[in-house]
Amino acid sequence: MRTLNSQLSFAAIHEMAEKIQEREVSPVEIADLMLKRIERFNPKLNAFVSQTAELAAEQAKQAEKDIMQGRYKGPLHGIPIVHKDLYYTKGIRTTASSKILKDFVPDYDSTVAAKLADAGTVLLGKVQTHEFAAGMTTNSEYFGPCLNPWNPDVVPGGSSGGSGSAVAAGMAYLGTGSDTGGSIRIPAACCGVVGMKPTYGRVSRYGIIPMAWSLDHAGPLTRSVLDASLCLDVMSGFDPKDESTVDLPPPGIRMYSDGLKGVKIGLPANYYYDNLDPEVETAMQATINKFREMGAEIVEVSLQLMKHAQGATMAIMLGEMFSAHEQWLDKHPEDYGTDVKMMLENGRYVPASAYLQAQRARHLLTDDFLKALTGIDVLLTPAMPLTAPRADDDELYEKSLRLTHFAAPTNLTGLPSLSMPCGFSPSGLPINLQLIGRPFDEATVLGIGYAYELNTDWHKKHPELSIK
Repeated sequence: MRTLNSQLSFAAIHEMAEKIQEREVSPVEIADLMLKRIERFNPKLNAFVSQTAELAAEQAKQAEKDIMQGRYKGPLHGIPIVHKDLYYTKGIRTTASSKILKDFVPDYDSTVAAKLADAGTVLLGKVQTHEFAAGMTTNSEYFGPCLNPWNPDVVPGGSSGGSGSAVAAGMAYLGTGSDTGGSIRIPAACCGVVGMKPTYGRVSRYGIIPMAWSLDHAGPLTRSVLDASLCLDVMSGFDPKDESTVDLPPPGIRMYSDGLKGVKIGLPANYYYDNLDPEVETAMQATINKFREMGAEIVEVSLQLMKHAQGATMAIMLGEMFSAHEQWLDKHPEDYGTDVKMMLENGRYVPASAYLQAQRARHLLTDDFLKALTGIDVLLTPAMPLTAPRADDDELYEKSLRLTHFAAPTNLTGLPSLSMPCGFSPSGLPINLQLIGRPFDEATVLGIGYAYELNTDWHKKHPELSIK
């Protein structure tokens, strides 16, 4: 077997798919490259809960055989991936990074896991989540903290921190994620990769351990926007086992051949650009200028009700979390991590009236966003108001709450939202922008993001991983 250039570990999925089709590399070689990188870097990063090296080798051999015999399934065939450890995987433990489920082995696959398997992907293993997806640091009290490959002293974000870390470190080409208050887009921003939260109902959540049913979304973390589109197309679709899903074709991606001439990008006049850390403000101003340079028209828009977004989100999230965990919490309170237990206990005391008022506010906030998007292609915001905080920061709890400020509103409204690289801080930490679109218009969100990606190099920068 050839020794592959380690740069291939940071290649995009669409680039690897072309190499596989042209038989420049084989799925077996790519899987071997990933497994060697996991062996080398995971002991430090602690991204994986469970590794499936034997299964990956077997699936890679089958993919190679199928492709050689003319049974090519598409751009994900032979591509090594990881699943967030909330996704049920038949015969492979699914722990939610919690002591409570440390030995739980499902007897069926989640819908998304099954779809990606059918597309010919190669499963490298299950990666860390903040326990039960209930946090922004992916610091598991039971399995230990997952680290950020850009700087192991800062958090990888959460709750899909394992996917963000693994994809950024070149240990996988795709990591699945779930997003309840930003849990795909925040680790994407902390780790400098792409995270796509689709419209509520676009992707089935069946077989994914819930955090809050009416806020949960499933989506991909990748190293390029085009890759996110390819993965979302496979993950999408109606599922009779998830009554929230809609019967629509895969979203695809809109290609802009003439720059962004004629595209209107909305900048919220309030909330999203308030209280930014200086490095984020600088990166976003450069990003806005870049979109102008590409031909987009920048239009100021107003969001009138944003002051209610965080309160409404928390009332719904905490109430639904407690409902999902009540039996476990009453029987095994000592098995929860300290921070998650505190959130659940807070949920115990959310009054029904507060929950119902939050649902009313949700409808008003959705209308507010839709008015702002009238005549606008997308809204442009920072993904987070700050860069990834240090894991030992005395204000980590407060800062981790700030991480959600710009992400959580579109969990509440269900609007499609893309987090993608747009810069770095002076200390070398990634900074991401966020694009927000109209319901089920992922094609436009992804297309504008891809146009920006083609005109910048941020997505081509990768951590040096000087790990001993």
